[in-house]
Amino acid sequence: MNVAQRSQRDSSYALKTVLVLWGTMRILVQFPALFASHLRPLTEIERLIPLWPPAAPLHTWLYRVLLAPWQRWDVEWYLRILTEGYKAGNGTDAFHPLYPWLAYPLTLLGMDPLLALMVVSNLATLAFLFLFVRLSELDAAPSQTRTVPHLLLSFPLAFILFAPYNESLFLVLSVAMFLCLRQHRWWWAGLAGALAVLTRQQGLLLVFPFAWELWATHKGDVRDLLRGWRSWSAMGLIPIGLVLWVVYRALVIGGVQLNVSSPYALVYSMLIAPSADKVGAAHIMMWPWQALRLALLHLWVMPDVGLVVNLLLSAVFVGALLAGWLRLRVSYRVYVMVTTLVSFSYHTGRVHPYMGLPRHLFLAFPVFMGLGQAKQRNWQRLLWIGGGWLGMFFLVLLYVLETWVP
Repeated sequence: MNVAQRSQRDSSYALKTVLVLWGTMRILVQFPALFASHLRPLTEIERLIPLWPPAAPLHTWLYRVLLAPWQRWDVEWYLRILTEGYKAGNGTDAFHPLYPWLAYPLTLLGMDPLLALMVVSNLATLAFLFLFVRLSELDAAPSQTRTVPHLLLSFPLAFILFAPYNESLFLVLSVAMFLCLRQHRWWWAGLAGALAVLTRQQGLLLVFPFAWELWATHKGDVRDLLRGWRSWSAMGLIPIGLVLWVVYRALVIGGVQLNVSSPYALVYSMLIAPSADKVGAAHIMMWPWQALRLALLHLWVMPDVGLVVNLLLSAVFVGALLAGWLRLRVSYRVYVMVTTLVSFSYHTGRVHPYMGLPRHLFLAFPVFMGLGQAKQRNWQRLLWIGGGWLGMFFLVLLYVLETWVP
């Protein structure tokens, strides 16, 4: 078997594995969502239509069973953007546009907005898993690579990839950027990074691994770096993505109030919309140890389920990071470290000081590549996968019951 045939066989195997994992998880996460929806029906359609027996018309019952349980928290904001558009000052401009923009054409074809969001996020998850395996194959043996998607999808927060959230879209664009970087396709990498910024603020952090890969490619030779100015120009597409969103907010939405009192204030006002507090939390950046201290103090004085869950999940994630750290490529370490530090620096107010922390950490996906390459015994992998799935079912219950903000 030649190299081309072997590569084709490996790609086919990877695609089949990803399809099975994707389909299995898509089905399994629906069960705890349905159970929680039955316990606490929050939307009108959940209250009016029972889960069983199937009610007529059938498409309405299917909507109630498959989609309505996921209409929680940030999903309401994306639905508002799809149905009413962006408006200054009402909180919608706190959400970057690419995810709802990709769903919008489906609504023009007659698709329900919630279904459109679900289609985009779930297809993005499928693409991400396949590219994630392909990226892992560049640095690990096939036996290690095959465990990587299992480890990632066993992290309790992985259910968010199948919810109408933008994490899956961000991750597929991020992994696409890393693949392009490894192939020295700099402009394609810059484009993927720019699209990631249009999906989430954290896309701006992709500049750091991009810069490192360029530095490593030119072996730190300054003259060679200067001759490769076109490659560096490609990296500039990433911040341009943020500039485009800020300009759009200013000219079309009218929701930009730039604070020029200091460089930090200027960057912060570009990243965070003025109406972000309407989404449900204050947004303050501080040193990570300061934010962590405030969270632990809150846990000691006034513990709540949300904070306990977020800190436990974050501790598990940091443990996985440490277990696979030495096996990660340097540019992956750079991205993981920057993302982790920024995530722990994000303070969301006195009531919920670390809201969304595990979801922000989950964006540092190379952690699971390092974990897959780490030496693990069978019982350790079973413990990770089994415990992760139990934790995931529990989190889906909390999410649908609206007792925890992911």
